[in-house]
Amino acid sequence: MSRAARTIVLVVVIEACLAGLWAYLANLAATSHGASPDAGRVIGRTMGAAMGVVLGLSPFLVLLARSNDRKAAARKGD
Repeated sequence: MSRAARTIVLVVVIEACLAGLWAYLANLAATSHGASPDAGRVIGRTMGAAMGVVLGLSPFLVLLARSNDRKAAARKGD
């Protein structure tokens, strides 16, 4: 598997983990008696920002991985 493909798979796994954590924390806040009324909003903003940062960085990471794949292929060709 190429580095670019591994990078894409890793980003998908990280996003799935963040989405699961988001759902867990939102459920925890919804069922807790001591939670603040706006806990869901705060959790949503925080987890949404974290997921946005990961997705924002992912194109650069994929391009870097593709570049490294090309360099490795060029070295094998020499």
